[in-house]
Formats: sequence, C-alpha cells, structure tokens
Amino acid sequence: MKDENKGKQRKTAVVLTAVVFLVGTAGKIRVAAADGPGALRSKGVMQCEQAVIDAADLQNMYAYISGKRNDTAGILVQLGTKFRQESGGIVYDRNPDTEQGEIDLSQISWPVLTQAAMDSQNVPEGLPVLHPENALRIEGVEEYTDSYRTAVADNISRGKAAWADGDLLLGNGADNDKAYQAGMRDGENGSIPESLYPIFSVQAASIEVKHMHVGEQAKIEGVSGCYQNSKETKVEEKRCSASLKKTEATWYPNPDEPGGGSWHGGNYTCPNHGGSYDSPGTCRHKTTVSTTVWHHDIICGLTDVLYARLDLGGSDTDYTDRAVRLEAYLEPGDGYEQLIWSGEEQLVWMNENKEPLGTGTELFVQEPGNYWCGLSVSNEDIDLIKACAEVKVSGFVLRN
Repeated sequence: MKDENKGKQRKTAVVLTAVVFLVGTAGKIRVAAADGPGALRSKGVMQCEQAVIDAADLQNMYAYISGKRNDTAGILVQLGTKFRQESGGIVYDRNPDTEQGEIDLSQISWPVLTQAAMDSQNVPEGLPVLHPENALRIEGVEEYTDSYRTAVADNISRGKAAWADGDLLLGNGADNDKAYQAGMRDGENGSIPESLYPIFSVQAASIEVKHMHVGEQAKIEGVSGCYQNSKETKVEEKRCSASLKKTEATWYPNPDEPGGGSWHGGNYTCPNHGGSYDSPGTCRHKTTVSTTVWHHDIICGLTDVLYARLDLGGSDTDYTDRAVRLEAYLEPGDGYEQLIWSGEEQLVWMNENKEPLGTGTELFVQEPGNYWCGLSVSNEDIDLIKACAEVKVSGFVLRN
C-alpha cells in the first residue's frame, strides 16, 4: 500500500502542476510578487490529497514559463518583429524601417506574443520595400516600391518551404523552370534581353603553321613542286629451277618403221617449260625480266619546318557594351622568312560563312559564334593557315 500511495502522489502532483500552469497562463490565478519578478509571497504549503506544492515549486514554474516567454520573444525579433515600449504597454510591428526598442522582453505578455507569432507568418501590406533589382545593382540606393506579394508554390524553389499568410507552402520551382526554358530558347535564337548585358567568354585556340610538301609524285620524269621524279630500269635474269619429272616409256607400233615401231618417253622433262633431259635434276630454262622503279626525292629542304604559331584568345571589354575583344598573336618560327605575304596586313578575320570581318591583331564582335583568323599569305605549301576562336555567352549583367 505504501508504494501504491507514492505512485498516486506522483501522479496527482503532475496533474496539479499542469493545472496550475494552464490556469496561471490564462490569467485566472494571480501570484503576487513581493519584491519583483520571480519573488513569490507564500504563507506555507498547499496540500491536496497527497500532493504537496510549496513556494519553491511555484518559483521553478514561474522561472520556466518566463524562460520560454523570453525565448519566444527573441525568436520573433530574429524573424523581423520589432517590439517597443509605449504608454499603454509593449507593442510591436514588422516594419523594416522601425528600430527595435530597448525593452525588457520578459515583460511582454503572452497575448502579445501569441498575436505577434501569428502575424510573423503573414505577408505585410502597404510597407515600402527596397526594390530587389536596385538592391542588386546599386549600393546605397534609396528607391522604394511596394513589392510585397504573397508567395505561392510556383515561385518558391523546388524542395524549399515557406510560410505565406499562415500557410506552409512547399515550392515546386515552376517560375525558375519557366525562366530557364525561356533563357534556353533565347540563347538558341541568339537573342539577349535589352535589360541585360551579356558576359562573353572566349575559347582560346592555337595552331602551328608548318610546311606541307606540294607537287605531285608523278610517273613523269622531272621536278614537280617539292619532288624530283625519276625512274630506274632494272633487268633481272630468272631461272626456272623446277624439279624435272621422269616420263613413262610408251611403245608406238609403226609397220613402216624398221622393227615395226618405236618407244617414246622414258626421259626427264620440266613441268613448266617442257624439254627433254637424259638425267634427273632441275630445269635450266632462263628468262630476262625488266622492271621500272620510280623515285620521288624531296628537294625543297623544308621538311618539318615551322613557319609560325598563331594563338587566338580574347576577353570581355567592360561587360556594359555588349562587345568582346578577340586577340591574335603571331609568333615567328624558324621558316618565317619563307612566307610570302599577299599585302600589308598579315592577319585576316572572318565569320563562319568565310565573310571578311577585319584585319590586324584585334577584332571586336557583339554576338556569340565562331570567328576565324588566318594568315594573309600566297604560300601554297602550308598545312594549316587559320584558327578558330569560339565566343560564348557565359552570363549576364543587369543594365543600370
């Protein structure tokens, strides 16, 4: 029985604590403070059946409730709620231009905290808000616009959650998807919104301009480009050397011959050339064969000669003029003096359609694409004469 009563006491004490908490927070029980917050006035102990509560228990409950109230007020301040002291008590608002007052957060009543928590999940109306585009581009701008709008799932990033007027929304990122698809279409069409400046990037390129043998390795004697063509006739005597084969002797009767006939065969012969041999061995037949061999000797002396190296690169100018600067650098090689220039300009720029765009070491362009730069020479003995620099749009800058 003793152990059972102890169990009942603990259970009753817990229930009483909960009742005191609820009734106390509802304002139906007033605990008079003797010397300030947390100092309780008590004439002894309160006993209900087997549950006992004294002044220390009330002080612990009061400290617990006060701590939770302070934590709640601190969280609301972090979420943008501003508290300040007025003649009627502590009030609040969510105006970003309002300064947080120097107040004792522990003095905020629970009804005020409850209402402030509810309002913290709502979108405020009629508040001046800094325009996001101006905030992005201009430091210290003072232009304001009323741009608060209630969020919907379509304009919250996929997988992110947000409160909007008391509703918890899970974003699907639909607006980002639409903007991405629109940007892809604009990029494929080469169009850039007028409100944006493109940021260009250039894929560098480099080629080695080497000598390439020209002319023809023809079967005609004489010089053809880099080749000296000549022929050589070779005469070769070939012997059969096949093994001789013995033939069978055959009697052919002939009444007109003495003896009435004769024997044929019984000797040796070559399976390739025939003939008759009295003894075994190899065929001694000889054939004379004439063969013509052509030679194509390189006489230019420019094998593996490097005329020059052409390097292409570039960079955006200042991100505000929709232009990119392409640059070419021509580094002479050991055979540079062999180049025959067609005119004063050494380098010529052209587009993908091989249409000329300019000359010199620099070219300014305003559109993405492939741009070629080549040597303006009349040499025909060059393997690679031009290189390609690819211009891409790597980003955008918002116009002022």
